[in-house]
Amino acid sequence: MRPIAVEQDALRYPLNDLLGTQANVRLLRFLMEGAEGPVGAAEAAHRTGLTEAGARRALTRLAKTGFVRRVGGGRYQQYELRTGDPLIERLQELFRTEDDRYRSFLTRLRDLLTGLREVRTAWIDSSPSSPGEPLHIGVLSDSRSLAYLGEQIRKRIEDIEADFDTTIEVHAFSRADVPHLNWNDVLLLAGRPNELHPESQRGPVRHEDRDRRAAKLSQAISELLDRDPTLIKRAARHVEVLLQSEQGMASHDLEEWRSILARYSRQRIIDFLVSDTPRAQRLRQSSPFFAVLTGDERDKVLRLMEE
Repeated sequence: MRPIAVEQDALRYPLNDLLGTQANVRLLRFLMEGAEGPVGAAEAAHRTGLTEAGARRALTRLAKTGFVRRVGGGRYQQYELRTGDPLIERLQELFRTEDDRYRSFLTRLRDLLTGLREVRTAWIDSSPSSPGEPLHIGVLSDSRSLAYLGEQIRKRIEDIEADFDTTIEVHAFSRADVPHLNWNDVLLLAGRPNELHPESQRGPVRHEDRDRRAAKLSQAISELLDRDPTLIKRAARHVEVLLQSEQGMASHDLEEWRSILARYSRQRIIDFLVSDTPRAQRLRQSSPFFAVLTGDERDKVLRLMEE
């Protein structure tokens, strides 16, 4: 049975086809916010979580609307947005607003959790995959605070739940019963990951060891950035969100990063990441790149660091 009783004019209502499926929306979001130039179906699928066949079908549908156009032909066929159309410009604003809304949600949640001295570490355990599902957050505290901490957080997040029309479930743990977490799959909200499993730490980290690890991380990031320039845009947006709230002594370094990401060319940023100048060494400690990597990208970076 057809769910539509009366067809509508495709010229009058192009958004029906443009935004008609989740695959279309994912691909448009990527083409507008993440892609640097034309992309093929395989890359689009990888970046949006679609199958390659699904991405190819959706890109073909989008190309028929006229707002996405094909570039090249045969097995090397790629797709890009047709820029300059006022509808595309408004959609770009809409996706930016979507991103700003989520970052505002995270900022409020982080401010709330970092403001509670009983919270040692907090993280997003799982996010909703469909409307109506709750967001689950985990909180690590000492055993004496567990009896009341969950309810205390529960009361404080009511305004956030109301403003974003979402349900947040809080799970409080002591160090003895905290689950083992893969930090590629969860998002840190407060504290540090090593608070969860301190037994994995083999004594204090020396200053030179921290610098050496930061240098390896920057080298790996530079190799990833050489293949994916969208990292710069993601890092710049992350810095902007951080600077919207008080960052204490870190604000000065973040301001420097904002200037670097806005003014430097991609090659100049790559060169800066691997530079041995005192300024580059200092700013490595506050690098915004690792925080914006996907799980797959983090795996690649960690492998490059080992190599």
